Amino acid sequence: MSEVFNKFCIDQGIKRQLTTAYTPQQNGVSERKNRTIMNMVRCMLSDKNVPKKFWPENVKWAVYVLNRSPTMSVKNVTPEEAWSGMKPSVKHFKVFGCLAFVHIPDVQRKKLDNKSIKCVHLGVSEESKAYKLYSPIDKKIIISRDVVFDESKGWNWGESSKIQGVHYEVDDGEAPVNNETEEEPANDVNDEENHEEVVVQDSEKSEEEAQLAQLHNLAVFSNDNDPVTFDEAVKLEVWRNAMDQEIESIEKNDTWELTVLPPGVKKIGVKWIYKTKLNEKGKIEKHKARLVAKGYSQQYGIDFK
Repeated sequence: MSEVFNKFCIDQGIKRQLTTAYTPQQNGVSERKNRTIMNMVRCMLSDKNVPKKFWPENVKWAVYVLNRSPTMSVKNVTPEEAWSGMKPSVKHFKVFGCLAFVHIPDVQRKKLDNKSIKCVHLGVSEESKAYKLYSPIDKKIIISRDVVFDESKGWNWGESSKIQGVHYEVDDGEAPVNNETEEEPANDVNDEENHEEVVVQDSEKSEEEAQLAQLHNLAVFSNDNDPVTFDEAVKLEVWRNAMDQEIESIEKNDTWELTVLPPGVKKIGVKWIYKTKLNEKGKIEKHKARLVAKGYSQQYGIDFK
């Protein structure tokens, strides 16, 4: 940690407690959230066959979505609303990796040039209120709000040349997109003069593709909303019932014995593990709770040899 941060903690009366190296279980909440984010990234990259090169942009978009999604950590509000006090809009949410057609202003094109650039959606800009897009042909990042999306399609990366480094290009002439408040990016191409409208033909996904997309969503949002702690689980009836069933199973199978702890022997704690089980169709089959021993708390040479 930097000396600046250490000094800040001291000045503010903050006592820091670090985790032991190679023991992620000591920081379970953060580690679980990291897994949630990476599961989202994996599903979104797979859905539109986006190259793994773009995983950093995907992580930013996943975090952006999570911060504007319901969570058990804060009641009746999203994390963004709890932090800023403003209810965020999700109207500007678009499928990561989908096709996006960016309008080219008249001053930047000749009479017979195309009026739009075919790009890939990478989320929203952090520096301006606009969408962030990637042009595989020009190999550059474009920041713009005048965009038409086709969320049913992705880029055919097999027909593109080898992906190389990217550079940024900001469309300064366009009004920014508000990615923090209720205002959302415009989905129509705007211009002071009349021009032909960019038309995007919608194509229906096959039944198999639709089911696969649904499974991706279920895999992310169903499993990753499982409680991490007992305090979270006990608030919901489904998890209380699951824990009751686990206790009944332990008692029925007679897998434990009440005994007196011998002198000098360290006791091992227990931990609840919660998991939502899905069937082959991606629907919730059951809520499973397991009571497990904290074997990782034992030390070699002290508790066992």
